[in-house]
Amino acid sequence: LRDWVERVDATCSRFRAGSDLNRANQAAGTPVAVAPELIDAVVAALEMAEMSDGWYDPTVGRAVVAAGYDRPMQVIEASAPGNLGPAVPAGRWRELVVNRSALTLTVPRETLLDLGGSAKGWAADRALELICAALADAAEEVGVCVNAGGDLAVAGPAPAAGWPVRVSHSLHGAPGAGDEEVRLYSGSIATSGAVRRTWRIDGREFHHLVNPRTGRPGEEHWRLVTVHAPRCVVADPAATVAWLMGADAPAWLESHGLTARLVDRDGG
Repeated sequence: LRDWVERVDATCSRFRAGSDLNRANQAAGTPVAVAPELIDAVVAALEMAEMSDGWYDPTVGRAVVAAGYDRPMQVIEASAPGNLGPAVPAGRWRELVVNRSALTLTVPRETLLDLGGSAKGWAADRALELICAALADAAEEVGVCVNAGGDLAVAGPAPAAGWPVRVSHSLHGAPGAGDEEVRLYSGSIATSGAVRRTWRIDGREFHHLVNPRTGRPGEEHWRLVTVHAPRCVVADPAATVAWLMGADAPAWLESHGLTARLVDRDGG
C-alpha cells in the first residue's frame, strides 16, 4: 500500500514539482510521455466527467489555483493562500488527449489538469486490487479495507457486523452530535463537503470544491454528502458532484443507482 501511494504521488500530484502530471501541465498543447499510472488515472477521470456531464472536470486546475488553492493545504494553513485570481470556468476535459499505446498525455493549451477529485478514489480501488492479489495464496480468503483519507474501499469477506465507518458532520476530531455509523459490507464509500479545506482571502471564505461551470467555489446547499458505490473512483467524485449540484443531487444520484447520505446546512 505504501509503495503504491508513493507511485501515485510521484505521477499524479499537483504539488510535487517533478510529477508526471506537472510535466504534462507545463508542456500543455504538446504530447508528453508519462507513466502508465497517470494514463490510467486520467482515463478514470474522463469516465467520471462523462458520467457527470462535466460536473466533475479534471481540467478545473486553473480555477482551483485562482481561488487560492495554489499550494498544499498544510502550507496554506501555516502561511496564507495566494491572491484571488479571476474566475476561470473549466469545461475542456473533452480536449484531453490520451494515447495508451504511446503512453503520452496532451493537456489543452492554457489548461491545468487537476486530478484531486478522482485520483484518491481511483488509487484506493487499485490498492485494493494489489493487496488482494498479494493475499491470493492465503489459506483462507481475507477481508481487506483500504482507507485513503476517508475514501474507503473493501473486498473479500467483511466482518460479521460489517466494517464500521463513522460519518461525521465535522470531519474533525472526536465523535460528535449528528455523527452516524455506517456498516460497510461491499463496495466503496466517500464523503465530500466544504468543511475542511477552507481559507480566507480579503475577509471572504473559500474552499476547494470548485464549480467547473463558474470557475469559483460552489455554493453550499449540502454540508456533507456521502456516497456508496461499487468502486471508490465513482464514490469519490460522485460525492463532490452531488455537493455541487445542490437540490438536483438526489435525482442525479438515483439516476445512476447510487446510495447516498446528504446532510443539509441545518444538520438534517
